[in-house]
Amino acid sequence: MLSDLKMDLRYALRTMRQSPVFTVAAVLVLSLGIGATTALFSVVDAVLLRPLPFAEPERVVMLGSEKQQRVPPRYSLMTFEDLKRQSTQLRSLTAYSNNLFNLTGEGDAQQVRGTLVAGDFFGAFGVQPVLGRTFTLEEQRTPVVVLSHSHWQAMGGGADVLGRTLTLSDQPYTVVGVMPPSFQVPQASTALWVPYDSQPGAATSEPRTQRGFRAFMVAGRLAPGATLETAKQELAALAPSLLAEDAALELGVVSYAEQLTRDVRLALWVLLGAVALVLLLAAANVAHLQLARAASRQRELGIRVALGAWRGRLVRQLLTESLMLALLGGVGGVLLALWGTDLLLLLGANALPRGGDVAVQGRVLLFTLAVTLLTGVGVGLAPALQRSQLSPGTVLGRGATEASRGRTHAVLVVAEVALALVLITGAGLMLKSFWRLHQVDPGLDAEGVFVARLSISRERFREPERLAAFHRELMARLNARPEVAAAGLGQSLPGGGDIRRSGYWVEGTVDAPNRPNALVNTSTPGFLEALRVPLLAGRRLADTDRTDAPLVMVVSEHFAREVFPGQDPLGRRVTFGGDDAQGNPLWVTVVGVVGDVPYAGVEAGHEPTAYVPVEQGGAQGPVSGGQLAVRAAPGLSPLALESVVREELRALDSTVALAQVATLEDRLAADLNRPRFRTVLLGAFGVLALVLAAVGIYGVMSYAVAQRAHEMGVRMALGAQRGDVLRLVVGQALRRVALGLGLGLAGALSLHRVMEGLLYGVGSLDLTVLCAVAFLLLGTAWLASWLPARRAASVDPASVLRRG
Repeated sequence: MLSDLKMDLRYALRTMRQSPVFTVAAVLVLSLGIGATTALFSVVDAVLLRPLPFAEPERVVMLGSEKQQRVPPRYSLMTFEDLKRQSTQLRSLTAYSNNLFNLTGEGDAQQVRGTLVAGDFFGAFGVQPVLGRTFTLEEQRTPVVVLSHSHWQAMGGGADVLGRTLTLSDQPYTVVGVMPPSFQVPQASTALWVPYDSQPGAATSEPRTQRGFRAFMVAGRLAPGATLETAKQELAALAPSLLAEDAALELGVVSYAEQLTRDVRLALWVLLGAVALVLLLAAANVAHLQLARAASRQRELGIRVALGAWRGRLVRQLLTESLMLALLGGVGGVLLALWGTDLLLLLGANALPRGGDVAVQGRVLLFTLAVTLLTGVGVGLAPALQRSQLSPGTVLGRGATEASRGRTHAVLVVAEVALALVLITGAGLMLKSFWRLHQVDPGLDAEGVFVARLSISRERFREPERLAAFHRELMARLNARPEVAAAGLGQSLPGGGDIRRSGYWVEGTVDAPNRPNALVNTSTPGFLEALRVPLLAGRRLADTDRTDAPLVMVVSEHFAREVFPGQDPLGRRVTFGGDDAQGNPLWVTVVGVVGDVPYAGVEAGHEPTAYVPVEQGGAQGPVSGGQLAVRAAPGLSPLALESVVREELRALDSTVALAQVATLEDRLAADLNRPRFRTVLLGAFGVLALVLAAVGIYGVMSYAVAQRAHEMGVRMALGAQRGDVLRLVVGQALRRVALGLGLGLAGALSLHRVMEGLLYGVGSLDLTVLCAVAFLLLGTAWLASWLPARRAASVDPASVLRRG
């Protein structure tokens, strides 16, 4: 058996060397298909399939909603404490929230992203530090800090970091440990973790005393013997008492891994399915080549049969040759995938959850091997079975039939067209969706605007008056500079990520238990002017809107339309919570209406937005940091304003950090990174599918014309015109294409629901896209069949008949 296998391998290599054009073409096509599949699978494996780097990751869960939501639910610390006391199905419960710290003591202040944690945070995730230790439950009020691996490396990466004191927002914290690089909770940019209760004034803070302060994610582990279902049942039993305390709660339990990848799961599976279709198209093209090559070896195979070779021996030989081609294609595919993963990361894969782990290694290579072997068997099986079942007399005779081979070619053409239509339709829908996203009016003028985040120590500016004075002085200094056209500070910017919402109640209506939410953008006068958000009615925020003035706000057009339908919103009053000294609601009066701005992102769309003066703050309180927007003077680059802003900050207070420096245009472009990633990939796959389908149809028709050359010569000798031959050949191809288009259309219709969650402003059954793709494929098929038909119609009948 081993000697037979060696003989098959040697023979396969010899036949491949004898047909270098066929070998190179087949290997290149397979390399393309296998390489694209491998590269994308490496992303899917890293993001969706690879186990999380936790102890028993399947038992790590989060509180959340089982339905898809634009904004995952958050919880108050008071609700977290209730759950920790009452739950028996969950253990090691922890609450955590993102926070920004000012790191001072070495040069200019730096802003670092940290996480405030309560409960058994590190026990919930079951990850041990690589250096030192984590803080314990007994240290919840102790000022200790655990560093991320990346931040530790930025500090020099030495073991002497343990015991070192870091000044975070004017408070000293002692470093006790360093986490491994794989620990990235809640996100990859997290630099450190500190206990929430170690902050000054934590015990009397709003998060500790108000159930409405819902800013924390809650995670934990399933208790021994507990399952996700039993945890859900327990929460359902606890819901009445918890909802009695906070009617706006959303109580549910989901797997941490599912919650982490919920926003990208559908898109990645769709892209993997698309690249699988590309691989099938590549395999179909190679199958065409294999069939044509097997036909050219007809006499060779007939002789082997005549000399006593049994059918299984021929099948094994032909499959060996096919597997050799596939393995060469697999090697080329891996090399392409190594380059392709870098390209995917460049296109935006690194922004996906765990995107930094994307690499071609381990089981990705095993997946590639499996795909390679399956492809090799798939492209070689049809010609192997077909050529091995012919009798020696039929094969060696001049009248050998081509009917079965013609039927196989026809089936492959139909399949290629159907697959191409499904894939190109998906690409067309995604392109149209992205075009619609790109055409959305951001509601502001982003050109020439410098943006950055200010990070101000809450302890240093604990008194609202001091913070208000800082804001006024900073804005006055910036607006006085000749380089600045306008400047303002707000809680939120498009693409900035710092979104705050609050429930509201309209005066004159019944206060509902679950108040509707509005985005509250606490901002200074000049913020809307710097962004050039159009004023539609009333006025913008002014310098006179201070603490001693009546509470006012400017609302977005969407807010006015939704909250005051058919009414004039100016002068109407709304409360976001809180009471005055007499126990009456803190009513806020609408003084202006401005255009809509999609702060949560273009895909999320517009939502009711209220602009509240910083010095009044409403129920939100004054912002301690915020997003700075500075419009450059005409002719000046916005990035040139960074030195201006830093100069003024140093003059005012050197402890204030400036971070996330960018232009507003870059921020808006980054908002489209994720839809751009899937659109570029699916669009590239669609173009590749079109090319492969065209090449396949052209190759089949060229082969068919060559096989029917004698027939064409006879037809023309008997009086057939050139147009008759063209119509015969092209008509035969278009009939197959039409059948493929019908099957592809049925496939696209059956899969339309898969695309619904990925599209913006486009229906998954968009007729213009479906018709355009069908006509595009039909035109491509006509051209691919017309070229060989034209060649067939141009031959001299006499010369063809003389050759016999």
